[in-house]
Amino acid sequence: MLKLSRRNWNNVLIFAVLILMFVLYGIPQRLAERSADEHRLIPADAELLMVAFGQQRLIKAGPQWQLQPAATVPVDAAKLALAWQHSLLTPVEVNNDQSRIPLAQASVQLVGHSAPMIWLLYPDVDGRYLLQQAGQQQFYALNAAEAQLLFLL
Repeated sequence: MLKLSRRNWNNVLIFAVLILMFVLYGIPQRLAERSADEHRLIPADAELLMVAFGQQRLIKAGPQWQLQPAATVPVDAAKLALAWQHSLLTPVEVNNDQSRIPLAQASVQLVGHSAPMIWLLYPDVDGRYLLQQAGQQQFYALNAAEAQLLFLL
């Protein structure tokens, strides 16, 4: 065994505690910063309460999701809710000199938030769509299938 003085053992313990603090605090914080670069429709730590698009609303009724009023085309409300909760967005650069008219709008209400998040859907070239949160400058690209699923087009 190493023969160290009491003072040297104290220094070893201090450095061991500092390393342990870094491991328990620093590494998870860095991982959280790295995952913060993900762009989502709703924050990962938020819980979805309701999504309203046009005349329809996706509402959580107990443990199940319901679409009210019921769509003429059958829609899986649980799949729609999962899409809103877990969709990842791809940021795109767009010329701001164009005037855009939204094709659809969705109002997203989260648990514990008083103001809803408003998402606007714009048509783009080649059958793609652009998505923008109201009040923000950033646009995100959606393909036709994603836009149809999220906005019930």
